[in-house]
Amino acid sequence: MRQEIFRTARARRGLWAVALVVGAAVAGYLASLIMYPAPLVRRDTKVGLVVGLPVAEAEKELTAQGFRVKVADTREADPALPPGHVVWQEPPASLELPEGSVVALTLSGGPAPVTVPDVLQFDLAVARQVIAAAGLSVGAIDSVPASADRGVVVSTRPAEGTPRAPGARVDLVVSRGPAEVRVPDLAGMTEQLARQRIEIVGLSVGLVQTRAPGRARPGTILEQRPAPGVLLP
Repeated sequence: MRQEIFRTARARRGLWAVALVVGAAVAGYLASLIMYPAPLVRRDTKVGLVVGLPVAEAEKELTAQGFRVKVADTREADPALPPGHVVWQEPPASLELPEGSVVALTLSGGPAPVTVPDVLQFDLAVARQVIAAAGLSVGAIDSVPASADRGVVVSTRPAEGTPRAPGARVDLVVSRGPAEVRVPDLAGMTEQLARQRIEIVGLSVGLVQTRAPGRARPGTILEQRPAPGVLLP
């Protein structure tokens, strides 16, 4: 009987010892929660949606939520978002992350540039259509004398292949036909000198006939057709 009582008392003392240890552990844990809550309790926060926001505003919002922000060095072309706005975020919005997690942002570089198309030797009306189809617009139109037919595009500003922002203007230069040339006066010149003079102004020598010089020096020009001063294309 005495032995049984001794065993019961010893068992009770063991239970009290365990209870004291557990109580001390719980008390210590609760005290640590009160004094040092951050290291022991890590709260997950829902990532906010910052796509479409300017980068400064996006960084401010994510930092306020307790996240760190990393902005990608490269930009992504986007026809809708202006440069410097967030076009992509990783992790995406609504995902819950521990405070201090990194949210990576990719920024818009604006619309992709458009290449000026080749419209040389195109009629002006066709050139307008090609430029509009490329996403650009026609700016100033100038005309210059040229060997090309009237109304044909002979150059563009900027030149073909140049990257431009969508909707940018492209100036056109069209031909107004060959320039008119005034026929020089060749009377009294030698045939060789007359040929040189004609070639200088952009004309060519036609039929050459000879006749008695009369009072003129042999080998010099007596008459010409067309007459001096006539305008030729």
